[in-house]
Amino acid sequence: MPRTAKVARSEMSGVKGNRAIVWTIVIYAAMVLAFTVISLRSSPPASQTGVLRTLNAIPGHLVYLAGFGVVLGLVGSAIYRRLDLNLIILIPVLVVLTDLDHFPSALGMSQPVRPAHSLIFIIAVVATLALLTRRPDVEAATVSAFFAHLSVDTGVFSPFSPISFVYYNLSAYQPVMIVAAVVAALAAGYLGRRYDLERKKTPP
Repeated sequence: MPRTAKVARSEMSGVKGNRAIVWTIVIYAAMVLAFTVISLRSSPPASQTGVLRTLNAIPGHLVYLAGFGVVLGLVGSAIYRRLDLNLIILIPVLVVLTDLDHFPSALGMSQPVRPAHSLIFIIAVVATLALLTRRPDVEAATVSAFFAHLSVDTGVFSPFSPISFVYYNLSAYQPVMIVAAVVAALAAGYLGRRYDLERKKTPP
């Protein structure tokens, strides 16, 4: 087969295996931090009311976040029709990493509330993954992790940061967040299964 055809086929298949998971984790964490820094610069002082949880509450909250992520990984695996370790690892890791946007508070700095808990953030992340990994199953798992995190959190968030820092109560949207997380996990399982089937059909 001509080299150009092999390259084209490789580009269409996306980043394979564990590399896609590792790259997704790195990209997600980097973008959480980037959105946090941008929000620090763009938010008005009046909106910088974000605070860190008490230290004794953090471990329990992280366990709760990761546990829900594992459950969603299992939900996706049910559609996949086998235990998908990629989903079971990726979703809870991303659920926890979303809280990296609290790092200014951890350093004693004033910051807006949850700057990466933003719809603009998840749109930017998915667009970046679509360009760099070309793995729809991984993109769906990322969306599931994001909404899973929002469904567990309480208090307020700014859904359009870093453009707007108008705050909304998370509890009012919790049912929607849960449904979005579950639907995206199911989509991740389906797309992952289809991706693997297509790879098996493609000769090396």
